[in-house]
Amino acid sequence: MRSLNPQWNVNDFHARITRLAAVKAGGRVLDLGCGRGNGLPPLLAAIGATGELVAADRDGPALDAVRATHVGEIADVRLSVVDLDMKKALPFAAASFDTVICQNVVECIADRTALIAEMHRVLRPGGVALVGHHDFDGVLIASDDRALTRRLVHGYADHTQSWQDESEGQMGRLLPGLFAESPFDMAETETVLFVDLVLSDGTYARQHVADIVALAKEFGISDQDAKKWLQDLEARSTAGTFYYALPWTYVIAHR
Repeated sequence: MRSLNPQWNVNDFHARITRLAAVKAGGRVLDLGCGRGNGLPPLLAAIGATGELVAADRDGPALDAVRATHVGEIADVRLSVVDLDMKKALPFAAASFDTVICQNVVECIADRTALIAEMHRVLRPGGVALVGHHDFDGVLIASDDRALTRRLVHGYADHTQSWQDESEGQMGRLLPGLFAESPFDMAETETVLFVDLVLSDGTYARQHVADIVALAKEFGISDQDAKKWLQDLEARSTAGTFYYALPWTYVIAHR
């Protein structure tokens, strides 16, 4: 059995985002919520020697990792790293970027409308915002225990983790509506399903399922039940009957 859906791969995923945003050589790009910088290599390649990339986040250790990994690009002034508070207005001038990239960030911010308005403000006329989010409440998992799977998937999606201000497990499907009410005049959206047919190390399914099990007790499911669920999924994977699908919704908005 093979899936015609793509499998989530960190390098392929961020290369896809760069292509969808049509990042151009010489452009000025903001990666808003860059994390540890997984999306920076394809963006740096796209802007070339004359462009500028701003990597912004509020996670100090993540930004330290970016600085350690991209010493040369920072020295060449192709990359700058900014520690910011996304509860406030973005610390950038109006109309100062050609592209804004923002992935898996919007759900964590209390005032999402204001954040999207800020993206609009900092974009130049003709600029593009590529904003995407996994829809964790819409994840599909084949399981023998449907009721427990529903509780685990929805419980994880609704759970606000320590590093989040807010959580919204349905953020993917809500993104188009947010942009419909935003200052952006033109936007288009697509939802992609990333599929894993095995629960093996290195897959997104393994990472997500492990996170669910680790946090299950925090949303009312015992360690014993969560670990039994994981064992059942591993048995399905061995038998060739495992299925996991992750919905990713993105919006391309034009200034």
